[in-house]
Amino acid sequence: MSELREVIERQFRAHGLLSDAANEEKVTETQETETNEESSENSVVTVPSGYPEEFASEFKNLPLKWQDFLCEREAENKQKIAQYCAKLNAYGLVETLFGNRRDRLAAKGVETIGQWLQGLAWLDAAMDENPAATLAAVATVYGVDLQSARQKQAEINPAIMARVCKLERSYGDLTAYLREMQNRNFDGTLNAFGRQTDREGNLLHPYFEDVKQCICDLLKSGAVADIEEAYQNALWLNPSVRKELVQKHIDSEAKAAEIAKKAAFTIKGKAEKPERELTLRETIAKNMAKYVD
Repeated sequence: MSELREVIERQFRAHGLLSDAANEEKVTETQETETNEESSENSVVTVPSGYPEEFASEFKNLPLKWQDFLCEREAENKQKIAQYCAKLNAYGLVETLFGNRRDRLAAKGVETIGQWLQGLAWLDAAMDENPAATLAAVATVYGVDLQSARQKQAEINPAIMARVCKLERSYGDLTAYLREMQNRNFDGTLNAFGRQTDREGNLLHPYFEDVKQCICDLLKSGAVADIEEAYQNALWLNPSVRKELVQKHIDSEAKAAEIAKKAAFTIKGKAEKPERELTLRETIAKNMAKYVD
């Protein structure tokens, strides 16, 4: 069909019935088509490995921005799945260790993994603080005479000692992992608090980075109930931030007083409402401003 059209167009041009503009338009359209075909052939589409074959064929027809978005989501999902698998492996190890001792621990009154881990954590803290007294207490509970045990120390089976050392290392690794996960969750919650914004996109806690370390210290000490209370206290514990807040409060009061003064004397002589009474926090801030450098 295209060959016939070319023959007809040549005859029309030969007799002056086809304008050069139409010819140029046709050439331009042909060039654009070839360019689009070349660009589509040269573009390499990377289909996520987890996609079935029927979805992979349709994936290539999506716009590039959707392809990039889906690829990024696939990578994020793989990373999250890897993290969850690591957690499950750690929990599986704990479940296995507890399961091997379930009957013996149940006879001692330990029914759950949480109770067992809390007991081990308490024992670890006691050993770190006062190892001699802790060992003496454990020996008393298990009915072991430390003097006799010290005399028979050379008779301990080396295989038993190696097993005890291996278990101690495993327990140390597990404790470090749990502590790392706890710190990671704490950091995530703290950073999310610092990124909070209002409807207009303004930060709700603009001084967060300045007082972040103080917030952490207050939360870890247990002196505050939540992050918001820790943030408010940290603002006043930081000298530079406190000075800036007090100065802003003074400027705001001065501006409000000036506006009230101008509004009190109108042309008709009507006086506005008197200035409101300061709150306790505002009164403290105003008095502290006199002693701040």
